[in-house]
Amino acid sequence: MGLYVYSHNLLGPSVAVRIYTNNIRYDNRNRPDEFEQPWKKRRVQSINSMDFHSSSQANVVCLQEVLHHQLIDILTSLNKHKDEKWSYYGVGRQDGVTKGEYAPILFKSKEWRILENSTYWLSETPWKPSRGWDAALERIVTMVTLESLHNPLVKINVLNTHYDHRGKVARRKSSKLIIDKMENFNSYPSFLCGDFNTQPSDEPYQILTKAGFKDSRKLIDWDDSYGHSSTFTGFDKDHEGDSIIDYIWSPYFTRSDEVETESINYFGLDHHKYYDIVLRQFGILHNYFKGFYFSDHRPVVATYIIRRIRLF
Repeated sequence: MGLYVYSHNLLGPSVAVRIYTNNIRYDNRNRPDEFEQPWKKRRVQSINSMDFHSSSQANVVCLQEVLHHQLIDILTSLNKHKDEKWSYYGVGRQDGVTKGEYAPILFKSKEWRILENSTYWLSETPWKPSRGWDAALERIVTMVTLESLHNPLVKINVLNTHYDHRGKVARRKSSKLIIDKMENFNSYPSFLCGDFNTQPSDEPYQILTKAGFKDSRKLIDWDDSYGHSSTFTGFDKDHEGDSIIDYIWSPYFTRSDEVETESINYFGLDHHKYYDIVLRQFGILHNYFKGFYFSDHRPVVATYIIRRIRLF
């Protein structure tokens, strides 16, 4: 338990939570990009990255572009360790069952209990499989509420999404829809992860910022962060991309020991009276090993210390 618990108070121990997010790249068997390797080759390093970076702490893994057989591959490999059991929530975006890409949320069953789950389509009809506004494809946001088994008083929401790559209106509306859904979800602190196909200067990013979300990348001094400065690479080593489109957003009152930031309490919530959340680590990880990329996106990881400070 020492790996997970940082301090005790009358409301139980603090919980160290590591969130890992990565667009793993769907199993594209046509592969128009000559540098893209097949999933059967990419999956080993992709899954090893998830496994290695989730060996301690109470981990949550958010993935994008996951087809059903890829999800099975990932769960099978992660569950090879006898002392660990990974569970997940997520659905295929084309039919709400198994067809199409998932945006699944994975968690260790010995660390978390799932209390609530839901999937919404980023569209005018979010309750059913649909394509929204000017989007090229169906897009979803996966939402879960998790209760820590180390301290049941610590409960968090985790949201995982993948914005459309073409629709500018869809990306803007997606940010607004997610904010609307969160306003009516529940009263627990929320973390939002995924591939937003959005740079920090773009409107969808600004909408989330103005709603009070903290971009964890900006919460820590750059000298203290780990790894790279960009999240999208593509597959061509000689023409590597340099954009930032993958994020882990944390609640408005998240703080770090290094950087002072403004807290915007958009919803008028009082979460800060009940929880203390400190960002301890942040990194943009490697995705190029042994001569190839295991994805065209780099994984992003952040570690938070979450402490319950008040009951009512």
